[in-house]
Amino acid sequence: MTLKNFILALLLCGGALDAAAQSPELLYQQANGLYQAGKIAEARDLYESIASNGYESGDLLYNLGNAHYRLGDLGRAILNFERARRIMPADDDLRHNLQLANLRVVDRIEPTPRLFLWDWWDGIKGAFSAQSALWFSFALFVLLASALMTMMLIRAYVVRKSALIAGVVTALLLAFSLVLTFQKIADDGRRDEAVVVASITTIKNSPDGHSTDAFVLHAGVKVRVIDSVNDWIQIRLADGKVGWMERGAAETI
Repeated sequence: MTLKNFILALLLCGGALDAAAQSPELLYQQANGLYQAGKIAEARDLYESIASNGYESGDLLYNLGNAHYRLGDLGRAILNFERARRIMPADDDLRHNLQLANLRVVDRIEPTPRLFLWDWWDGIKGAFSAQSALWFSFALFVLLASALMTMMLIRAYVVRKSALIAGVVTALLLAFSLVLTFQKIADDGRRDEAVVVASITTIKNSPDGHSTDAFVLHAGVKVRVIDSVNDWIQIRLADGKVGWMERGAAETI
């Protein structure tokens, strides 16, 4: 190795160490700068690097989804939008961009009919993240404790009656909130939801490349993983269809 090449190698190693030493927040700002400068592919790569190192942020995943969308990778755009939605479900920009991305999905999967109460429950869950549901439960617990303290310390009949009514209502809301919180935590821990990231993939009737074709899916379709065998996963669509696809054709949310 010549002296020139040796010095160049040292500089490159020093640059790599310097980049590794930078905080995720600083790297995130650099990625945002690249995105705003129109260097979308470079921004995507840096966002991916930050996420792969364990830094979890709804904004990071949202921006990563936007970068993939701008680069025409619809499957990974929806994948990262869905991941971001678990962290910040009430974000209007995220909801809008996810809807736009879903409009570009080739396959139109009509979910099987179900009782309207389940749609109502999903709507409520969609308005909360696990963290916000937990804080809501904590606030209700404080209110309930305050109502109980008021009943024990205040002698006035009207005040005690009002505290009793408030306590009963708060207790019911707290019970509902706790159910919501545990459900959100369970949903966030699920690893059976995935998004098709391959531009097009053939679904088979069995986990074998030589088996008969069942149907075809395109990038962006959300599926539920119900089984796996070696390099194959069995999926179920919202309309009830079931089949086997290669594991690499989809990524878990």
